[in-house]
Amino acid sequence: MPIGPSHSADGLFFLFDKGARPGRAALIDALGANPGISISHDPFRDDVPHVQSSSAANANRSGDWLEVLHWGMTFDCLGLAPGPAVAVPDVVQRFNLPADLETGSLDAVALVPGPHLADAANSLPVVRSMLDIAATLTDTLDAVQAICWSPAKSAIAPSFFSGAVRNWIDGGPFPALGLTGLSMSEAGTLETTGLNWFIGQELVLDYALSEDRVAATRLIVRLVHELVANGPVRDIAELQIDRDHKVILQPMPGGRIEVTLM
Repeated sequence: MPIGPSHSADGLFFLFDKGARPGRAALIDALGANPGISISHDPFRDDVPHVQSSSAANANRSGDWLEVLHWGMTFDCLGLAPGPAVAVPDVVQRFNLPADLETGSLDAVALVPGPHLADAANSLPVVRSMLDIAATLTDTLDAVQAICWSPAKSAIAPSFFSGAVRNWIDGGPFPALGLTGLSMSEAGTLETTGLNWFIGQELVLDYALSEDRVAATRLIVRLVHELVANGPVRDIAELQIDRDHKVILQPMPGGRIEVTLM
């Protein structure tokens, strides 16, 4: 049985101004831009006895979510108009968004893995499929203000999100900036947020590597790409980061990977 709007799984949230959320028809039209996507369950269309026996208002409410099929996997799109919006998740990290955009004042539509994917929601095939759907919706829906990725508590500008996702799907680097967050600790170490959703661990760069914020961010982007593709660090490992330097990755208690210059 498909999940309904009360579901609160981690996933992607499309933010809209009040009153601008898409309805069922607009979402179906937007998904039509990607031939690999289809609607596998439409409660408005499929639940005929319910629609016929309901008032017009209730019949409209029955279509406030859809089940989407892509690459053999199903995802639920929740919070469609005219039904209630999905709550906007907490946002700590912002990527390329206008400074005056208040995400908490917006309405959300969510894209989350279907129930049969619950045990594999953080696997790369599921994430890749969900992001491909999300990039299609970002490019084709009107008035998307931001995309939130709840595991990293991030909010991302639509063009930045779509470009990074399409680049990854086409063989480029994993979209680390947005699907993971970055923060500077009181000790001056740069740390990730949300990487643990993929591998069960977070990166912590030591002070020496964190001093140059631009270089540290580039290093983290590279490390996230490697770790998401290859899995968690179980033993001490070395990685060549340029012609003259290596870093040491050391797994620590509490799901941390300490990164130091060799």
